[in-house]
Amino acid sequence: MRKTISLISIVLGAALLVFAIALPTYVVPKGKVLPLDVVSTTSTEPVEARLLDSGALAKGKPVGDNKNRPECKGDDKEVSCFILKDVEIQTQKFTTAQEPSDKKQLTLEVGQTVFRTDKSEPDNLLSATIDRVTLDRKTQMPVTDPVSSLNLAPPKGKDAEGYTPPEFVRKGLQYQFPMGADRKSYPYFDAQTLTTNPIDFVDEGEQGGEKIYTFEQTIDPTPLYEAQKKYLESDGSLTAAEEGVLASLKLTFPAKVWGLKDDEIRNPKKSKDKDEESEAGPDVEMERYYTVNRKISIEPETGAIVNGAEEIWMFYAQDEEEAKEIAKPENRERELANPKRTAMYLPAQWDEKSKEGQMVTAKEGLSTIKTMGTTVPIIAGLLGLFLLFVGLWLQRAPRKS
Repeated sequence: MRKTISLISIVLGAALLVFAIALPTYVVPKGKVLPLDVVSTTSTEPVEARLLDSGALAKGKPVGDNKNRPECKGDDKEVSCFILKDVEIQTQKFTTAQEPSDKKQLTLEVGQTVFRTDKSEPDNLLSATIDRVTLDRKTQMPVTDPVSSLNLAPPKGKDAEGYTPPEFVRKGLQYQFPMGADRKSYPYFDAQTLTTNPIDFVDEGEQGGEKIYTFEQTIDPTPLYEAQKKYLESDGSLTAAEEGVLASLKLTFPAKVWGLKDDEIRNPKKSKDKDEESEAGPDVEMERYYTVNRKISIEPETGAIVNGAEEIWMFYAQDEEEAKEIAKPENRERELANPKRTAMYLPAQWDEKSKEGQMVTAKEGLSTIKTMGTTVPIIAGLLGLFLLFVGLWLQRAPRKS
């Protein structure tokens, strides 16, 4: 009987030791995969922003106190007359897991809205997008099949029936960093320019009692029209909503409306109406440029994003050279103080509820990793050593005659 108990103790002890070693070195790394039940909502703080009111522009109706300015009277009101300088804007993002999802991949659907807080629904909505991307659950990187889609202008009414946005192959992170993230640069996808650029590690800190890594990315002024047009037309058709998105990315007005002096006009368009041209100057086409500085903080073990900030600026320029000139620090400061070309300036920062909620999710994942990678192996190892000791002691202990 003693021999049997001794053998069982040794076998169980050895098995527990193997299990204790295998958990942190093999099982836990293999088990670091994205969960299939992802659901999250994040919002930014309401913040004072700059905004070109497209509705007011279309009606020729200056906003706020601009109507009292000399350049905002008459027929050829300047674009600056329709730019709000202190409008409050907020964003919200809702993320859910969708099909196809299985043991190897996870599809995320992310709906994002940008809206004014001084108006009620639906008049407050500035933009709405629906993004779908399928991630490898182990690497957290986008897969090539199924491909991604980005609905830049969700259609309404009859246009919405059977509508499927164009698809594309995405490269780079966006909603999740790799589990066990390093202090290095990662490729990051930008949904405005539809490009992937490095996002660099800049700092290590703490949030909610846990270690966090912060990454930063700056995208210099980039024209939006061609990139978004190429994507939206890739399926061979454009909805009315998509045409509206593209139309806002290129605007043509007489030089006077842009507030341009003769020596500031770079590429004038010939006007059919010479009399009109003599009064307001030649037509000038400008394209919307986009620049952003984003900071993202993650909990490195889970790769969960726990804080985010984006300083977004969209403005109109005649060409890339002028866009770079406008974006120079001294000119940028002057433009934002007295906007004449700004379509939107939004210094967005996650609110406290979003930061706390994402950190709770990160801590839940971190707790599981620590339990399986540290607590259980220690208990299993200690129990295994104890059983080995008992088994060996029973074998060597003298038997009573």
